[in-house]
Amino acid sequence: MAQRFQHRLLRKHERTNMYKEFNPETFAKYDIAARDKAKLFWKSQGYDCTDNENEYGVDLVVEKDGKRFYCEVEVKTVWHGKEFVHETMHIPVRKAKFLNKPTQFMVFNNSMTRAGIIGRKHVLAAPTKHVKNVKLSFGERFFDVPVENVIFVPIPQELT
Repeated sequence: MAQRFQHRLLRKHERTNMYKEFNPETFAKYDIAARDKAKLFWKSQGYDCTDNENEYGVDLVVEKDGKRFYCEVEVKTVWHGKEFVHETMHIPVRKAKFLNKPTQFMVFNNSMTRAGIIGRKHVLAAPTKHVKNVKLSFGERFFDVPVENVIFVPIPQELT
């Protein structure tokens, strides 16, 4: 029953949203760096973390003690410094396709020294909101996740 509801929710989001176009310059600037920082974080916590072989799938595969989850990374270029000053964190609805498996969303600040981690259950439970922004003037739909459902962590600069 819950899985059928989740599937309907995801299909609804796919039908009703305009998505940001892929930007190869932004991708080149942030993707590898954010993946590397996420791998560094998960490894510092004792996990094995590798790039997903499926280039269209969730970014990373994270494993420990025979259990596996996935990690999707993103950089919020407007988040500067340590503190996240907003009441909610936005996860693009276009990433709803990753919510059918255990996924953590890891959102970095501009300098990739801090990140907010959000589990898929909190993303699924969040309302959606249409937001106009610098990258998409007509806006895009986002999951509007309350910050109390975000775990903020420092990002190590190297493994010790």
